[in-house]
Amino acid sequence: MIEVEVKLPVENLDSIKGKLLKMGFKETACIEERDTYFDNRQGEIRANGEALRVRETKDYFSGKSRYQINFKGKKLDTCTMTREELETGVEDGSVCRNILQAIGYLPAEPEVIKDRTMLRKEPVTACLDNVHGLGEFLELEILADSEEKKETALSQIENILNSLGYRISDTVRMSYLSMLQKNT
Repeated sequence: MIEVEVKLPVENLDSIKGKLLKMGFKETACIEERDTYFDNRQGEIRANGEALRVRETKDYFSGKSRYQINFKGKKLDTCTMTREELETGVEDGSVCRNILQAIGYLPAEPEVIKDRTMLRKEPVTACLDNVHGLGEFLELEILADSEEKKETALSQIENILNSLGYRISDTVRMSYLSMLQKNT
């Protein structure tokens, strides 16, 4: 799948949430995500603009946690975070992290922790993120199953951005991990 995604820093998540709800979005989840990123000893994954991570997602309503391993390929354009994404659930995040380390992958510091409220209006997912140590961000994403559908998805995302008072030029292409590392 191709994850067509934009991300931008914002100042008032509650205001954005209200606007999204008025646009027909429905709240689907309120979660905490803890991401541990990995790279090989040569640093090739990050140097290639790719990402390998293990994510723990804790649902604030049920208290239950789930885990997944995720690989993100190189960015496919120069203005968004659009890239191929592969992910699957794992039963035990700690064991998954230990396996990666046992075969030579090293965890990157710091761990990325965020409180995330997710809203959905087919086919768009809006993520309202409070990233520990960074602040508030909005992510908009659509999963596209082909290169042809990528442009349509980006146009839909751009329309939502415009409705919220933002432009594509307001978005950032840097990962939360890179931003946190830059701040330390």
